[in-house]
Amino acid sequence: MNRQAKILVADDDRIVRRIVAVKLSGLGYEVSEAEDGREVLDHIENGEVPDLLVLDSLMPRVDGMSLIRTLRANPDRRISSLPVIMLTSRGSERDVVDGLEAGLDDYVTKPFSPDELAARVRTVLQRNERAAGR
Repeated sequence: MNRQAKILVADDDRIVRRIVAVKLSGLGYEVSEAEDGREVLDHIENGEVPDLLVLDSLMPRVDGMSLIRTLRANPDRRISSLPVIMLTSRGSERDVVDGLEAGLDDYVTKPFSPDELAARVRTVLQRNERAAGR
């Protein structure tokens, strides 16, 4: 990767956001935070499209599943193909399958290992780079 990847972490739990942000920042990623899906959409509408989104499913205003569907339906390829990892307490098989079918790139359930999440972030970013031919 020639530049720092930009990662947006969206979770209504400030502590979870901070844990993820501190871990990923410590690995050299440029991390910003959002409290819910509406804030993510605001970032994107303001031209701040991250390289990866780490997203909770249960958030106020715009929840994670609604957000992923909105992103995937966007006509702008940078937005519709934005890599997304769901980080959520919803871990039933149905939740995972629904998420993956909606277009998630990976699914991590809480409680989570920050090291495992970091490995999944690295993997999704590398896969996305290869797909883009970078």
